[in-house]
Amino acid sequence: MKISKFQISDLNDMMVFLDDNLTENYEKRVFHNIHQRWPEGFLLVKEEDKIVGVGCGAIMPNEKLRILILAIEEKHQGSGFGKKLMDIMIKESLVHGVKKVSLEVRKDSEAINFYRKFGFSGVDVLPCYYQDGCDGIVMELQL
Repeated sequence: MKISKFQISDLNDMMVFLDDNLTENYEKRVFHNIHQRWPEGFLLVKEEDKIVGVGCGAIMPNEKLRILILAIEEKHQGSGFGKKLMDIMIKESLVHGVKKVSLEVRKDSEAINFYRKFGFSGVDVLPCYYQDGCDGIVMELQL
């Protein structure tokens, strides 16, 4: 498996991956905007030509990186690629003076433990944040 930067030609395959692996629904145009704003922080994990992971973020005001998506196909979770995606996004964000990383995660997600191991802590709850009514937890990491 290898990590590569997202290309617009990957969009359709990535949308299929996201539909299969996330509960939220996204429109294609959102990803054009994310890619245009910070292409260095839009990454894919591929096994041969198949997308098995996605990580993307956005550089925000106040020296902050916001992780928008970090998803690894279930059978590849625990293989270290989630950590590698996060490491790359954080490293790429440092040239922009980032000092804090934030993200939102479903309150019922096992990913909370992954983020805690990475050093994130919960700082807020977002009631009914997700489309199905699940609360979100805002987590942050100080760099």
